[in-house]
Amino acid sequence: MRSSISSSNSLERVIPKQQWGKLAVSSFIIALLLTLGWEMYWRSKGYAPTLNDNKDLWSLTREKVNTHPSRTVLIGASRMLFDFDMQVWKEKYNELPLQLATVGTNPSIYLDHLANESNFKGTLLLGITPPLFFVPEGMPVDNPKSNIDFYNKFSPAQRISYYLGLVLDRNLAFVEQEDIPLTKIFEDLPIANRPKAKVGPKLPPYFMSIDENRQGRMHLRKGHEQVILDRIAKGWVPLFTPPPPPPMFTPEQFKKMFMEHVNKTIVKAKENVSKIQARGGKVILIRFPSTGKVRELENKFAPRVAFWDRLATEIGANQSIHFEDHQELQGFDCPEQSHLRASDATEFTKRLLRKLH
Repeated sequence: MRSSISSSNSLERVIPKQQWGKLAVSSFIIALLLTLGWEMYWRSKGYAPTLNDNKDLWSLTREKVNTHPSRTVLIGASRMLFDFDMQVWKEKYNELPLQLATVGTNPSIYLDHLANESNFKGTLLLGITPPLFFVPEGMPVDNPKSNIDFYNKFSPAQRISYYLGLVLDRNLAFVEQEDIPLTKIFEDLPIANRPKAKVGPKLPPYFMSIDENRQGRMHLRKGHEQVILDRIAKGWVPLFTPPPPPPMFTPEQFKKMFMEHVNKTIVKAKENVSKIQARGGKVILIRFPSTGKVRELENKFAPRVAFWDRLATEIGANQSIHFEDHQELQGFDCPEQSHLRASDATEFTKRLLRKLH
């Protein structure tokens, strides 16, 4: 007997008879061929499988500080990530450092985090790129804060997802997260900007490989080395050139405001260094090499006497090493003016360790 609310004219969906097994196999083969084609295409462009330097990998490394608070920790921007060979440190001190440096980062954010949100009491090597250490906002501040926020909320599900994703990262080139995502490809289309459009400087192409210990290396796609180097070098010029003052401030007013920020940054850095030292830790400042136009821009917009010298003398670090002060640390070539080749990074680190005390 039909329910009073049912329809006597209801239709039953009839699933047509198909060879579903063959359809499933053919769909799988088509998807596999498309995937292989996409992979071959990007490999032809010089890409190769590498880990992605994502928040998961940073958080897993950061966790080790909690269980090994006396370990050596590295913070800074891309020069600390590229130019410091952690294996050289391990060979000398029988300990692999924990690499927490990230690209384009103001490391004062990480310094504050370790001083106030951890029990860290080891040796902290702090890479200084003067313009970045004093940037008050934007990507250099947002990125490290985002890493720290992610670490504080790092869930078991995210951890499992990361380890499952390693299988793809280790074997497929097209899962690279910086250059190959469709959104990034669309951003790089050669479309002219509208007249008078205010567009920020274009970031250099991705040129890093990284392993599970977050050892970064300069990586130039095979067959595209010089083109990439030229693009990177050109990209540094707008990035190392400060933007003009906002229209509501005169240059003098803006300079005064920025120097007040510099003073506050130095005071806060000194407090954080003292907190780490009070727990028995050490803090060592390191200025890695730069050359060419990048070095000219650094000298112009972040002169040593106003920035590096103040940090070295005022924040109370246990030691400060600037590459220009030691003949053994000079003469290294930065092929794109800001970072060392992997082989030079190894040699630079060996010489650097001889200067530590």
